[in-house]
Amino acid sequence: MALPFSASLMSRSLRRTVAVSALGATVLVASACDEGGPIRRAFGGDPAISQWARDSMVLASNPEILFRVVPDAGGALVVPIGTIGAQGVRPLKLSNLGWRKVDADFMLAGKTLTPYGQNRAQPDMRMFRGMWQPGVAVLDSLNCPVVIPMARSLLTGTVDTRLPPFATNGERPPLKHGPTLDQAEIARALANVGTLVAPAAGVGASQLPRYERRIHQIPSGINGGSSLLVEYNDRSPLPDSVRSFGERPRQLIVILDKGTYGYRPTYTFSTVGSRGTAPRVEFLDYLDVDNDGVPEIFFGLTERDLAPLFTTALRFENDAWREVFRFTGNRCDF
Repeated sequence: MALPFSASLMSRSLRRTVAVSALGATVLVASACDEGGPIRRAFGGDPAISQWARDSMVLASNPEILFRVVPDAGGALVVPIGTIGAQGVRPLKLSNLGWRKVDADFMLAGKTLTPYGQNRAQPDMRMFRGMWQPGVAVLDSLNCPVVIPMARSLLTGTVDTRLPPFATNGERPPLKHGPTLDQAEIARALANVGTLVAPAAGVGASQLPRYERRIHQIPSGINGGSSLLVEYNDRSPLPDSVRSFGERPRQLIVILDKGTYGYRPTYTFSTVGSRGTAPRVEFLDYLDVDNDGVPEIFFGLTERDLAPLFTTALRFENDAWREVFRFTGNRCDF
């Protein structure tokens, strides 16, 4: 006898449910047994492909890349260290395929980058060869899974031999303010360093004359004035027996900015510079990397042979200069 219409429909529905459940179980079993096979790639994704897809999206947006420029005989070595834009300076993490595209797009022979010194564009810097320049051996072979490329630029008659430490593939906005301090105002701003700032860092006022002093006026426009960056360095060789704890710092760096009652410290760094303490650093340059008209301040290592690419960036926020970016100089990404 034929089944009623509703019973027949329920029977077909039950058969479809059982069939789908069986198919699902088969797929799960096959996926568990087929490690690395087409089913696993279909459901889990291929890491290399997904990474390249992400890289392609990042690079398709045409990001402005910050390149570190290290002078070398006949030119300079050039390495991408991050991206810059409205969000500030950010680390750039890519796969090998992504870095090869950066190399091909910006670093091969004939390409040009714009160097920036004190936030001003300099004549274009022409590239001599990239990391993976076609037809020649790899410029620098590192034994690590992912390698940040390094290229070489060529000095031409239009490029100063004293290349600034940074370059980009884009255009940086001008600063909102210019220098505001004359020599008398600089002297007044520095008056409190010997009596207040240095002693707090462990350097007595009577010891300051032993330090070599370098002064940099940075047109930040903070509170309507310029930032004053002062480097104090005692270049005397450190004895091997020097203690790291309680020892007088051999380097003191201070940034002063205009406050209600005159210039006040907004950043202080000090180090003995011996083994077990922070390495000495030096002012590299200033550059507006977040498009707000106020420059960020960049430092590198004083002993550049230790890590020629080491770079940190300070940004003025919450009424003080704070580190917002650090590139250790390691081109191997594990």
